[in-house]
Amino acid sequence: MKCQSVIFGLLAVVLVSCNGNSENRSLSNKKKSAKSLEKTIQIVNSLRLKSPHRGDLFVFGKPIDVVMIPRKRAADIDSVQLFGDNELLETKTKAPWNWKWTPTKANMGKHNLKLMAYHVDGTIGEVSTHVYLKSNVAPEQYSFEIVKSYPHDKHAYTQGLFYRNGYLYEGTGQNGESSLRKVKFEKGEVLSIFNMEQEYFGEGITYCDGKIIQLTWTAQKAFVMDPETFEQVDVFDPKTSNGQGWGITTMNDELVISDGTNILTFLNPKDYSHLKTVEVYDNAGKVTNLNELEYINGKIFANVWLTDRIVIINPETGRVEGDLNLKNILTSRERLRLNQNDDVLNGIAWDAENNRLFVTGKRWPKLFEIKIKGFTSIPKMKF
Repeated sequence: MKCQSVIFGLLAVVLVSCNGNSENRSLSNKKKSAKSLEKTIQIVNSLRLKSPHRGDLFVFGKPIDVVMIPRKRAADIDSVQLFGDNELLETKTKAPWNWKWTPTKANMGKHNLKLMAYHVDGTIGEVSTHVYLKSNVAPEQYSFEIVKSYPHDKHAYTQGLFYRNGYLYEGTGQNGESSLRKVKFEKGEVLSIFNMEQEYFGEGITYCDGKIIQLTWTAQKAFVMDPETFEQVDVFDPKTSNGQGWGITTMNDELVISDGTNILTFLNPKDYSHLKTVEVYDNAGKVTNLNELEYINGKIFANVWLTDRIVIINPETGRVEGDLNLKNILTSRERLRLNQNDDVLNGIAWDAENNRLFVTGKRWPKLFEIKIKGFTSIPKMKF
C-alpha cells in the first residue's frame, strides 16, 4: 500500500509538472506572439509635416496643401493614408507625399488632420495636426429702425433678457447688485425682484421647461429658479470652455451658453449634461466676447461685448451670417451720461407671438423695440 501510494504520488507530480510545462509553454508562446504583434504595429517618429502648420487659419471651402516629408534614416514607405476629421480620405502608394485637402464638414473652427505611413519594416509613422477654418462669406450687414422706446432702470446692469407672456425678465450683474427681475416694460416697472447673494455676479438668463436659469460669471454655478416665486429649485455647473458664464438662451431642446470666448456650449436641459461646442467665426476670423444670447427663427443672436454689434450665428456651423449695427440707437447726449467702457449694449429679447425684437444695455435709460431694416420680421437666412 505504501509503495502504491508512492507510485501514485510520483505520477501526480509528473502530471502536474507536464501540465505546468504545457501552460508555461502556451503562455510563453502568447508572449512571443504579442511581442511580434507589438513589433509589427510599432509607431515611430519617421514623418515631418511641412504644411499645414498647427493652428493655421484657412478659408472654408478652399483646398489646403498637405505636404509630408519622411525623416532621414526612416525606412522606405509602402503606403500612406490621409485622415481628415477622423475619416480616411485617401491612400497613396508612391511619392510625392502631397495632397489637396478640402475639409467637407461645414463647421467653422477646428479641423483635425492625420497621416499614417506604413514602412516596409513593419513600423508605422504617424503625424497629426489641426487647423482652423473661417467663413468664406462676409456677413450680411443690417441696420435698424426704432419702433418704440420704453423707460429702463438706469441702475440695472443688464446681463440677460427674455420675453414671456407679456413681460420682460431681466438678469442684472455686479457683486451686491445682481438680481432677477420681472418687468412691466411699457412703464419700466419692476413687478418682482430676487437679489442674489453678494458673492455672485449675475449673468445671462433664459426660460426653459417651466423654469428660469440664471448664470453667474466666475462661480461656475447656474441657478434654476421657479418663474413665479423666483425660489431656487436647482443649481448646476455649466462646464463652459473657460469655466465662465456670460449669456444663455434656449434653442428648441438645448441650452446654449456663451463664456466670453468664440465658443458656444450646448447642454441637455434635462440633466445639464454636455452635448457639444460650436466655434464662431466670420470671414475675418474668430468672433470673441460673445455675450448675451437670444435664439430667433433658427439663428442665435449674440451681443459682442464692448461693441454696438449683434452677430447672427448659424448654430449648426458657427458661421456668422449677419451683422446688426446699433451704433446710433442712443443719442449723443445719452451716450455721454454712460461709462463708455462698461455701460454697453447688452440685452436681446424676442416676442415670437407678435414678431417684436427688444434690445437694451447696461444702465441704459431706455429699452428699444426695433425692426431690422428691409424685413417685416426677423430674417430666416439660408444654411
